[in-house]
Amino acid sequence: MDDKNSICRFFLFLFLLGNISLSAQNSNSQEYSIDQLIRHTNRLYMDGKTDEVLSSAKKIISLSEHSKYDKGLSYGYYYLASYFYDNAKFRESVQNVKKAQQYTKYLAGDKTQSARISALLGGNYLLLELYTLSSKNYRETIDILQSKSPKNTTDSLTESATYSNMSYLFQNINMPDSMYYYLKKEKSILKKIKFKDAYVEKGCSCLGFGNYHLNENKIDSAQYYYNRSLEFFNDKKHPCKIESLIGLGNLYTHEKDYQKAHEYYNFALNSFEENNFPDIQGELFKKISELYISQGNASEAKKYQDLYLKLHTELDGRKKKERDFVLNEVMKEEKAQHDKEVRESQKLTLLIASLLILITAFIIYLLKKSKSKNQKALEITKQLQTEKAVQEKEKVILKLQVNEAFEDVRKLAKENNSDFFTRFQEVYPHFTLKMLNINPKFKVSELTFAAYIYLGFNTKEIAEYTFKAVKTIENNRYNLRKKLEISPEKDLQIWLRNYIDSE
Repeated sequence: MDDKNSICRFFLFLFLLGNISLSAQNSNSQEYSIDQLIRHTNRLYMDGKTDEVLSSAKKIISLSEHSKYDKGLSYGYYYLASYFYDNAKFRESVQNVKKAQQYTKYLAGDKTQSARISALLGGNYLLLELYTLSSKNYRETIDILQSKSPKNTTDSLTESATYSNMSYLFQNINMPDSMYYYLKKEKSILKKIKFKDAYVEKGCSCLGFGNYHLNENKIDSAQYYYNRSLEFFNDKKHPCKIESLIGLGNLYTHEKDYQKAHEYYNFALNSFEENNFPDIQGELFKKISELYISQGNASEAKKYQDLYLKLHTELDGRKKKERDFVLNEVMKEEKAQHDKEVRESQKLTLLIASLLILITAFIIYLLKKSKSKNQKALEITKQLQTEKAVQEKEKVILKLQVNEAFEDVRKLAKENNSDFFTRFQEVYPHFTLKMLNINPKFKVSELTFAAYIYLGFNTKEIAEYTFKAVKTIENNRYNLRKKLEISPEKDLQIWLRNYIDSE
């Protein structure tokens, strides 16, 4: 009987062992299938097959949720965010990027993916014209990649794309020297990558050089780079290809070769898929309308002007809502971080107070044990304890007061209130002195303008609040940068913050 029980237990053990082994094999098989799907989705994305990327990303997420596979979830949400980014749905894109960032334990070991996520977030902020946030994320991308060694091809492509987008950022704020600086950095990286791995990046790089040379009125150079861009894409679909076609249309419009301009604009029109890249499509409608105006064809000009206005109004309205949403989310994150710091500060204060109490009690014990009558020493210890607790409490109160004063100053700035700069100097009394240390000839108007930048307002916002043209504000930024002797690659707002807030 005992032998039979032993045999039964043995076979039961083998059965359970087999089930465990089979379960592990199934899990590995599932993760392998997801990894293959990730590689396939990446190829779809590089080939510009946007709609297929959407369905593939959803499949990755579904499979990964079932198997609790963090890598698959991070990549799935990343590709989903990329799809929304290409379709100018920035709110949905940012939400999915943040989801992709949640898998911190996995991303700590995959800096390649971590850098790509940060770069995509920077791209969203860039197209929402949140240039400071965009620059911050792009710099984080570069920092992540610089900490990685050795770099693989994807790392180099991400780094080159980051420099490309930074050049576009400086193009938007009319700083051609900085634009060209980052284009050259991008080009130096792409030289080291094989064509088959980087046709998208090389094509987009040529587009950037084409735009730069066209803005500088160097027609032959612009034409060369636009055509090179089209050669890289050949029969592929990509927004950079469409923009290169538009660039050639702009070039021939500038040269008054209207027939060729129409040809390239039509090529660009035929390259769009439904709902893809509405921002580029709207810009194309505008260019075609302007071309017809140059030819004196009012009816066709109006037709494309109406198409542009319809798309632009819809996109601008949506972009404003999404920009407000993103800013609110950023403010919530900053508040959460602030609250966390306050809690940590309170914990530290409590710990210090507890230590002081223990030390005080120990001193009292020693005093009693030795029957010391040195009451003065005991009073000093208690005083130190009280002063320390008061100091920590005052720090918390002071931090809250600074936050309230900051919001008060920003409100006055937005209202263009005459009391703005006076109140600003009350909150930041060291600002004017430190600025005059650099250049004693600063005018009050220049110091006021610098105060707007210090508070984090971008060019468009300053123009809106001060009732000035964007071009005027851009010139003011350039003159201020020149007086401060700041190099083009440095972020003006970040530089001011670091300089003014330093001891």
